[in-house]
Amino acid sequence: MTRKKKYGIAIAAVVVVLIIVGITRSGQKQATLQTDVVKRQDLKRTVLATGTVTSNVDLSLSFKTSGVVQKIPVKVGQKVKEGDVLVQLDSRDQAASVAQARASVAQAQANLSKVLSGATSEEVDVAQKGVDAAQVALNNARKSLEDTKKQQATSVSNAYSALLNSTLAAVSAANNLGTAAITVSGTYTGPSTGSYVIKAYTSGEGGPLTFSGIESGNVVIKSSTPVQLGKYGLFVQFTNSSIYGGDSWTIDIPNTRATTYVANQSAYNAALESQRSVVSTAENVVATAQTSYDQAVASLNLKKAQARPADVDAAKAQVLSAQAQLASALNGFENTIIRAPSGGTVTKIDVKVGEQATALKSIVSLQDVGNLYVEANISEANIAQVVNGQAVSYTFDALGADRTFTGTVTTVDPASTVISGVVNYKVTASVDQASEVKPGMTANMSVLVGKQSGSLSVPQRALVERDGQKFIRVITDAKKQTYTETPVTTGLEADGGLIEIKSGLTQGQVIVTFVEEQK
Repeated sequence: MTRKKKYGIAIAAVVVVLIIVGITRSGQKQATLQTDVVKRQDLKRTVLATGTVTSNVDLSLSFKTSGVVQKIPVKVGQKVKEGDVLVQLDSRDQAASVAQARASVAQAQANLSKVLSGATSEEVDVAQKGVDAAQVALNNARKSLEDTKKQQATSVSNAYSALLNSTLAAVSAANNLGTAAITVSGTYTGPSTGSYVIKAYTSGEGGPLTFSGIESGNVVIKSSTPVQLGKYGLFVQFTNSSIYGGDSWTIDIPNTRATTYVANQSAYNAALESQRSVVSTAENVVATAQTSYDQAVASLNLKKAQARPADVDAAKAQVLSAQAQLASALNGFENTIIRAPSGGTVTKIDVKVGEQATALKSIVSLQDVGNLYVEANISEANIAQVVNGQAVSYTFDALGADRTFTGTVTTVDPASTVISGVVNYKVTASVDQASEVKPGMTANMSVLVGKQSGSLSVPQRALVERDGQKFIRVITDAKKQTYTETPVTTGLEADGGLIEIKSGLTQGQVIVTFVEEQK
């Protein structure tokens, strides 16, 4: 065989081998990697809900009695003040009853005057007016005394509270190993003076601490959030986490070292002295008014001495009875009128002049359309993330999805409501003033429950969890499609399927989001 022929056979063998290898490889499974890049961006997490616009004033008003509508002095959309007449029934019968009751009062009073005519009517009238004036003066003096006592007691209480809260501070013990300091906030409302002694039994932030003194108990103090200390209104917060077991802090009530303590002590002493002085003066005024009243009553009794006490009492009873009948007649007259119980806007009138109005049936709706809020139900899966003060954005079905409004979460109901077998909690949020927003509109709420600015982030599907640890597969060779698993620490789970990376990655790294096995 020639050399040339041998060389040709060798080439043919190589080609056959390559074909076999290609066929073999074509039958093996190869992995296709989907990748993404670690980015630095703003992240946010929102909770979505659907709610209804509600008015702070939302009243359905009705009559206590049935009758024919005589007058409707307002129109739908009109703003009214408290006490304004909204609808009035035909009240001629009630007006006649009032007039008759007034006449009965006048007759009873005339009869009393006749009974008292043992003296001249002019003298009795003068004496009676003197008693009435003295009674008014005495009543006013007594009321002034009670008001003065309340005002002075409030002033003393406020001054004492200010004294007890003289720039409260937690003083670190001299032998503390850690550098953690405690910030005290809130207002102490306890009844007594004394101290709180806070002591750490374990090192590091988040460990339990005990407190004793004015109150006793346990508390876990975080550097991020003030926590309540006992039940008397104080809150405490660490400024850093350098805490060691055995460290202690003392809060004195009051803080005699405070720069405001002397001034507050002086103000409290002045309040006590003012209370004694002012109340004493008011008591003297009452005593003087009582003496004047007693003298006026004695003078009247002297002038009425010829009248029998039993006759006078009977005549007075007639006056009181007539006055009670007049009050009843006036109340019946008022029952023919619907008045605005508060200021607002008339949003509905379900009756016309001349129609028969039925008792207790809603006739007029009154709402405060300028002061609106949104109520929505949020499921128990998301309610733990919603707290007062969070920002809310809205769109309203009636105004279009391109119009966005803002507001703030104001209340989260502590009690649940079960709707279609799902546990929900009612959330109330303000809505910024907008003339287009009206009560009853459907609101699409988006509550901002978390956000991070300029944070590293990756798609959540890139995260691998194994044995309690989290990993991200980082590309090591793009051509060969090789990667390595890198442990990471995560943070906010954000909208859009993103998750915050606190440590383990750097911006711009290429990562694996999905591995797809292919043939």
